Amino acid sequence: MLIDHSNFDKINVLEELSSNVVDDVAFSHDLVSRAMKRRDAVDDGIRMPWSKMDQFLMRPGEFILYGGYSGHRKSQSLSQMMLHAAAQGFRVGIMSLEVPAEATFDMLAGMSAVVARPPESYLKEFAQWSDDRIFLYERQDMITPGEALQACIGLRKFMGADVVVLDGMMCIDLADDLNQEKRFAAALASIAKKYGMTIILVHHSRKPHGHDGEARMPDKHSFLGTSRLVNLASSVVIVWDNKKKAAQIERGDEVSDDEPDYLINVAKHRNGKWEGVVGLYHHPTARILCNNRQRMYRPIEIRKANREEFENENDRITPIHNRRAGLGDDSGRLGGFG
Repeated sequence: MLIDHSNFDKINVLEELSSNVVDDVAFSHDLVSRAMKRRDAVDDGIRMPWSKMDQFLMRPGEFILYGGYSGHRKSQSLSQMMLHAAAQGFRVGIMSLEVPAEATFDMLAGMSAVVARPPESYLKEFAQWSDDRIFLYERQDMITPGEALQACIGLRKFMGADVVVLDGMMCIDLADDLNQEKRFAAALASIAKKYGMTIILVHHSRKPHGHDGEARMPDKHSFLGTSRLVNLASSVVIVWDNKKKAAQIERGDEVSDDEPDYLINVAKHRNGKWEGVVGLYHHPTARILCNNRQRMYRPIEIRKANREEFENENDRITPIHNRRAGLGDDSGRLGGFG
């Protein structure tokens, strides 16, 4: 679903973040139930599309910093995570300030079908499936910090988004002011906590110096701007595309798959026990990452979901004895792609 940025321009961010709660001292006997609730919450969240990352979750109330070098497929890998989140039943808001909404939609549809360019018939089916699952913020230019905060709040309050992606930091007009960056990140973290949502900020790592250049994976100290971004984040995720291997494949060289195509580093995981690096592989045709060198990936069953929604809608509006037993053609398919 497309969301126009003007939908949220009446939101008063300061008023939304103001608190009427008086500071108090917590007594131990009051903390038992809260501690047990927190234990359960640590195990609840958005799971990753790859089994080797089962120990990493994106949880409600978390502000996550997601980054890497320019051109290392940050938006693509994060989009795959968000598509997987939508398939799990989470509502996803995507503010892609560098890419038109139709391009993001097309990429997500291709990921869903595990093809490079799904036909128009599949795009229509994907639009039906994603309409109340994925919300695309319709704007591609620089925005003010206030507008970004308004959109995060609006996507949560009015669209019910469980997770919002802000892609990216370079499109927020912070005037290279480190203090303003710190205040902006602190506000994102406050919104995530207050509304029980996940906010993911996409940011660039510094261009590396030295002989290795981008052949060396960045770390959590490599982000442009203030170090407070890392300090304020609940989790820090860094991605790296193996450009050297990609160039060798492009030239037709013999390449060993012992070395992964893509690395994801969970460099900080405040509410979880696991941190570490995993290696993934590019699918041969679709713009998705796969768990292992076999490069296999299961398409999302959007037809089944669409069919169930259609049946549920018919249950509400049509007496069951007047309904036809089947949907679509004789095979039960809705038609179109596949």
